[in-house]
Amino acid sequence: MNIISGIANVFCGVLFVCISIPLLKDMIPMNRFYGFRFAKSFESERNWYQINKYGAKRMILWSVPIILIGIITFFIPFSSKSLGTLLALVPLLVIIPAMESYFYAKKL
Repeated sequence: MNIISGIANVFCGVLFVCISIPLLKDMIPMNRFYGFRFAKSFESERNWYQINKYGAKRMILWSVPIILIGIITFFIPFSSKSLGTLLALVPLLVIIPAMESYFYAKKL
């Protein structure tokens, strides 16, 4: 179970980084499918890129603990069901940068 949780967490963390890079580099124009799509994001091109750049930075930052937890998972003994559940929920850390981006957008 540790191997599965570890691989899943590392994969999720790397995936979050990969989907954030185009947003960080202003490569994604305003759209309704990809990016941080808050009402404030659609008010102007400037807001779109500013919010998405901020969100991408936060997403990359919060992906680091997900990746690290995934790596650490390979080295800790799997002793309880609750630990497995906790490790399976680690990718939910992605909610934190989404909320940070939302509050950032509200300030614009």
